[in-house]
Amino acid sequence: MENEVWQSPFRIRPATPKDAQGIAWVHVDTWRAAYAGLIPANVLAQLSVEHDAQQIRAWIAQPRAGSFWWVAEKMGSIVGFASGGPERSGDEIYRGEIYALYVLPAFQRQGIGRQLVVASVQSLLQSGLTSMLIWVLAENHPARAFYARLGGQPVREQMITIGGTSLREIGYGWGDIKPLFNHEGQHTL
Repeated sequence: MENEVWQSPFRIRPATPKDAQGIAWVHVDTWRAAYAGLIPANVLAQLSVEHDAQQIRAWIAQPRAGSFWWVAEKMGSIVGFASGGPERSGDEIYRGEIYALYVLPAFQRQGIGRQLVVASVQSLLQSGLTSMLIWVLAENHPARAFYARLGGQPVREQMITIGGTSLREIGYGWGDIKPLFNHEGQHTL
């Protein structure tokens, strides 16, 4: 998809390598806000916008097959992003995945996250992927409630280690993402 999919007080558009710094800022800022008390403080303190920006720039410039990056802009600044593509572990049921979805705290609850999910679902469908998975820390209750409101069901569980701390993740799944759009191609989220 080359065109933006939503225009309002904010707009959703495909990311370019030039967006890497803004995406990295959103990533670091939202991690520090959302995961304070969940992830070790030293891990959050060591997050680096510059380091993240280098990696993100490379990922956007040379994408994996079927992957996508979307950004949400408001008044020329990136306030959120989503990335995803084929499910990474080879799951037999959930073939697509949203790898990351973050919106700056000051811009949450304005519909931006929902529109980033819409853009992500469109990208997955265009790649022929009709089911989707997204992972969230079990203790991140606001994000879990958001995915549940969008129709996701807790379908997977796994343990991950961040900064020497074991954390439980819940995988929210949509067995068929096609119903998220009506017959005219308009989203139903």
